[in-house]
Amino acid sequence: MGSWSRPVGVVTALTMIGALAACGEPAPPPLGPAAKKVTVIRGDRTYPTTAEVTGWQVRTHPQVPDRGNAVHFTYQFAGFAPERIELQICAVDAQRVVLLCSDIGHADSGDIVTPRWLEDGWIGPSEGIDLSRTAEVVLVPNQMFPGLHAGDPKDHDGYVPPRGLAPGDRI
Repeated sequence: MGSWSRPVGVVTALTMIGALAACGEPAPPPLGPAAKKVTVIRGDRTYPTTAEVTGWQVRTHPQVPDRGNAVHFTYQFAGFAPERIELQICAVDAQRVVLLCSDIGHADSGDIVTPRWLEDGWIGPSEGIDLSRTAEVVLVPNQMFPGLHAGDPKDHDGYVPPRGLAPGDRI
């Protein structure tokens, strides 16, 4: 009896470990196509919300002028925001290689978002990154906000935001 019980026990233990590993967090979704104007997506859901980069320029950041160039951009949201929205915005070069990214958001969930005004923000400055090479500023359409109940096994819907873009990534 002892000669075959040991292999069965090892196989059972390995099966349990494999089953537990498969029950972890769901895999993050792939990033959607980055563009100047995007429709917000969250997993397989499309929000009735758009975000748009309305302008940008490379210049010295007024609060840290000694740190070099930064990208000043303006943007707006339009549509209906079913929840707080967080998107990634990136400065890319002529080959669409990411130079540096930041985040933008719309915090008022349940709001009809009218593009009445522009909001603005900054990407950079960052030591060692030449933002004067910026050829375009783009938005990633994926919702980066995981939800109010992220990590709560009872109330979380299982959405895991995608891995964000980093300097050197090609889009």
